[in-house]
Amino acid sequence: MKKVLEFIKMVFTACKDWIVYNGIEGILGLLIGIILWPMGYKILAGFAFGVFAMRNWDIFKSWVMKRVTK
Repeated sequence: MKKVLEFIKMVFTACKDWIVYNGIEGILGLLIGIILWPMGYKILAGFAFGVFAMRNWDIFKSWVMKRVTK
């Protein structure tokens, strides 16, 4: 039971950190993209998803750079 709780805490912390690192631009990009896509605004949704992807790429790149430089 203790391992399950530790795993849940680890997942929750990872999700919380992702939201904090992603910032308002990334979160809004994802939400706006999800809203615009079914409404038929696929090009605008693509721009919104692009903002979301760029923010996540920056997070991933900084994580890799930290691992490489250690």
